[in-house]
Amino acid sequence: MAKILALFCLVLVAVGTIVLAEENITISISPNANPVQKPIGHQISLVCSVKGDFQEKPGMIWKKHGGLDRTGNVEIKKLDDRTLGLIIRNSSVDDSGVYYCNAQVGSKVYMNKMDVIVFEDIVFRDKQLHFGQVLATASVNISCEVSAKKGSVITYWTRHGKQILEGGKHKFYNGGSILEIQNYQPEQDAGQYTCEVFHVSSGSSNTKTVTLGTAGEKNYVACQQMCNSFCTDVHTKIFTNN
Repeated sequence: MAKILALFCLVLVAVGTIVLAEENITISISPNANPVQKPIGHQISLVCSVKGDFQEKPGMIWKKHGGLDRTGNVEIKKLDDRTLGLIIRNSSVDDSGVYYCNAQVGSKVYMNKMDVIVFEDIVFRDKQLHFGQVLATASVNISCEVSAKKGSVITYWTRHGKQILEGGKHKFYNGGSILEIQNYQPEQDAGQYTCEVFHVSSGSSNTKTVTLGTAGEKNYVACQQMCNSFCTDVHTKIFTNN
């Protein structure tokens, strides 16, 4: 009976040691920065390592929602028994996502993850930033077209800090990347027009400001806006106080 009890105690000690060892197992991914953000076309390297007090070889695998081979840019490399590398060559926006490294030690599976963001450089195709004198009643097109794929960006237009909405003399083309000003009137329409382009999947953005009209026309419009703003404030205060 004593021998059986002693054997049982040894089993408990052994099991306890295994559990303790497994509790000390860690799985890490380098680089330490999360997320990893790179411009399109750059190479991205992730290294998954398993550490802990265990003797057996862990089973390791990389996973990604939608599959690793979606773009054909991903290569898996075993560096040693406890280290598994993942390389994304010539990265594209479609390589963005969450990459999971799974490691199985005994009956337990351990997991860590890394967010990868591949963004497109937002480069404006039209470099013109100033239109001089524009004839009255003409139609003026301002382009904020970019190198990114059509449908992958959102363009937001403002003039002197106020959003420009489609309607009246303002029309948008090519998904909002081109603003047309119809029936141009220098004393009303001269000034600065700003577009901000957002890349939907990566969150990257770029801003461009285009100036219309001569210096005199721009100053006239700016002065007119200041006067209107001042008069509005005075009018509001007078009626508010009364």
